[in-house]
Amino acid sequence: MKKYKMKQKNVFLLCIGLRNIFEAIATPGNLVLTSFMIYLGLQDYEMGYILGFIALTNIFQLISPLIYEKFKSPKKMVLITRTLRFIVFYFVMFLPFIENYRFILLLFIIFTSMSFTSLMGGTFLAWNDRIIPMDRKGRYYSTRNLISNGVGILIPLCVGRVLDSYEHTTALFMMIFIISIIFAVGEIFIITRLDDYPIITKGKLTLRQTLTYPLKDTKYRQFILFSLLWMFAWNFGRPFFNIYAIKYINLSYGFIAFVASFTAVVKLLLAKMWGAGVDRYGWKKILKYTGLCFGFTHFLWIFISLDFHIFYFLFILLNGIFMIGFNIAKFNVNLKLTDHEYRLSYMAVNSAITAVFSFVSTNISTIIIRVIDPTWKIFSLDIFQILFVIAGILYLLALIYIIKKDL
Repeated sequence: MKKYKMKQKNVFLLCIGLRNIFEAIATPGNLVLTSFMIYLGLQDYEMGYILGFIALTNIFQLISPLIYEKFKSPKKMVLITRTLRFIVFYFVMFLPFIENYRFILLLFIIFTSMSFTSLMGGTFLAWNDRIIPMDRKGRYYSTRNLISNGVGILIPLCVGRVLDSYEHTTALFMMIFIISIIFAVGEIFIITRLDDYPIITKGKLTLRQTLTYPLKDTKYRQFILFSLLWMFAWNFGRPFFNIYAIKYINLSYGFIAFVASFTAVVKLLLAKMWGAGVDRYGWKKILKYTGLCFGFTHFLWIFISLDFHIFYFLFILLNGIFMIGFNIAKFNVNLKLTDHEYRLSYMAVNSAITAVFSFVSTNISTIIIRVIDPTWKIFSLDIFQILFVIAGILYLLALIYIIKKDL
């Protein structure tokens, strides 16, 4: 039985690898869709609104537990929601042939497509988590991060090389999207190879119960507040990193890809260390020190300019190193606080609440970017740099809140 579970664990990891490859291509904010939106002629603020609405899709996780109770099968639920995610997404391939309403159509396609991922909610995670022993969770989820970083090494290099080497045409983007279909189909096939481990729940919950149970839990309520503060900071500046790098400091796709891939290699080497650190020292110490360092790295944006690309390299590298340790620690505390029958409801409420604040955050920064001219400066800093530094301060405030709590 133990060997059988290990085999299933590896199938889960393969599924996650294929998913990460597809999402590296199909997620707004990454190189492919950023360059595609620029090619379609979208303005900075329009790209910002798209990223803001993407965050709002997580509100649909509220009804994820209700949907699961209808299916009573994580495999069936994941299979259907992922398939719909793929089908809707590939309507973007028609946009270059449509002259009008590209922004509205792209927003609708991306929002609807990613809504199906949100409807899946924490089902896939809870399904996967059932076969992982408690004393191996830190190492297992660091391995998952390792796979993500492996994808993060390969995909940016390939994408950056292609986007730098070829003229941006409709044919080029069609080819990229067609290649991504291979990984989408591969993920669906792998899902069909997974065994269906039913998730233990308390039975059908009403929407009101789904909302109230997590909020009555004092410790998880504190974790939700921390999550919304952290995600407010995340969505305040991060969605604009690639837009700023490409359009305003004139970094090549190849350079951006090299930095991302080099950082992913370093993260790959450190993932196991961070996972073992969480197992040995506990999540709080790792969360505290990595979070502090992660927040402070945003002050490097003060020095990033057309003439100082080295600081962009340092920011992405250091930010990535501390982010992976932070994510592993945060991920583990979320699992620890939801180790019971209400896990899906807890995760759904957390995601939904943080989605609203993420949406508000991105739209605040988008409105600021739309109102203030990019050439405006204060103390030689443009509006993007100021937003990125403010985001760093917001991260630190969120961290100060959580390290004082006894979770």
